[in-house]
Amino acid sequence: MDKRIMIMVAVIVTAICLISGGCSTFAGDNSLKAWKELLSLTPESGTVSDNSGTSLEDLLLDEQVDQQDTAEYVVVSLYYADATGSSLVSEERKIVKTEGIARQTLQELFKGPENTEYSSVFPEGTKLLDINIKEDGLCIVDLSSEVRQVKTEQQERLLVYAIANTLGEFPTIRSVTFMIDGQPVDYIGGYMDLSYPLEPDYTK
Repeated sequence: MDKRIMIMVAVIVTAICLISGGCSTFAGDNSLKAWKELLSLTPESGTVSDNSGTSLEDLLLDEQVDQQDTAEYVVVSLYYADATGSSLVSEERKIVKTEGIARQTLQELFKGPENTEYSSVFPEGTKLLDINIKEDGLCIVDLSSEVRQVKTEQQERLLVYAIANTLGEFPTIRSVTFMIDGQPVDYIGGYMDLSYPLEPDYTK
């Protein structure tokens, strides 16, 4: 049967029921059935799951992984006191390559050795405050006042050369001079004359 004819018949039947009042049960049943059919036609696929899509946390984690995968690393040599405490020995460490690589390398030096047989040459609490590299290759290293607590000439010598030798691996640095709390100094513990720039010495 043609769709238009079916619609017309449905309209006529509905009109007769409304006029006569005899189709209330029929209409109610059909109405209820129509609602049930409408609800049953609601697609389950249209429901949005709380777990669907990508969360902000997932995006941040993905970005961190990408940064780690693309990061460039360099191996630097850090100098510490050997097992006897009488001379310096180098320890290689892998760090992320950054623009301020010399500063980052010194910060790694101040963290102390990973090899348990080696020891740090810095008095407890000594901090790196700043470094400044000049065009002529002079590197000015600013240390906190705790560095003055060196107890012997040997400790002071190992300390200054641990810094000079660590920085000496960079071609832009030729010599090192020291400051304490932002002030130029001629000595640290009073054992060595540091009034002139100090060059690396890998025999120490």
